[in-house]
Amino acid sequence: MAVLTDTKARHIKPDDKPLPHGGITGLTLHPSSVKGRGKWVFRYVSPVTQKRRNAGLGTYPEVSIAEAARAARIMREQLAAGDDPLEIKKAEAEKVVIPTFADAARRVHAELSPGWENPKHVRQWLSTLENYAFPQLGAKTLDSITAADVAETLRPVWLTLSETASRVKQRIHVVMQWGWAHGFCVANPVDVVDHLLPQQTRGRDEHQPAMPWRQLPLFVATSVYTDEPYNVTRALLLMVI
Repeated sequence: MAVLTDTKARHIKPDDKPLPHGGITGLTLHPSSVKGRGKWVFRYVSPVTQKRRNAGLGTYPEVSIAEAARAARIMREQLAAGDDPLEIKKAEAEKVVIPTFADAARRVHAELSPGWENPKHVRQWLSTLENYAFPQLGAKTLDSITAADVAETLRPVWLTLSETASRVKQRIHVVMQWGWAHGFCVANPVDVVDHLLPQQTRGRDEHQPAMPWRQLPLFVATSVYTDEPYNVTRALLLMVI
């Protein structure tokens, strides 16, 4: 059988029978309601269900004869491998596209920031991640980020800029929690990152000087109860004592 040509395809009429491609079994051009236009259909028997199936490959002339043949040929190869082309297409359409950390952070910022009252916080929330997290995590998909990745992100500022490190860690945690909630990852690596980092040094607690309790009566008599006009400070001091 001769291969279908554009000359013949352009003359297809609404009442015509489907025109076989001639070079690929099962590929036909079905007429539409307009002369010279049609719909490509690839008919096959599924090796999975053993049922006949029709796969649409687009419309003619938008999809040329050569393009339709190329698509049908790929489906023939899938059939030869024991796969159902339409099931493969369906699985690809349903496949979840996991965002990168940078994309996820921007989406989280866009979703949450309308509820933040402080404009400065709105600006700084994303810029903090752009400066400190994106260089290490930005291009990674959420499902590929590990606790070790987060630790390496925080390490440069963990001991030297502890307050900044805390903000970065908290915001990474929010992004990963969002990803977990949407099914893009199965855990939040930030929850265990402290086990991979040294303990941060804390400022020494300084206690306020205290007066020996035996001296309190004299202090109250001479410094609190006085003949001077009423003073709110002295009244508050007495309440504290």
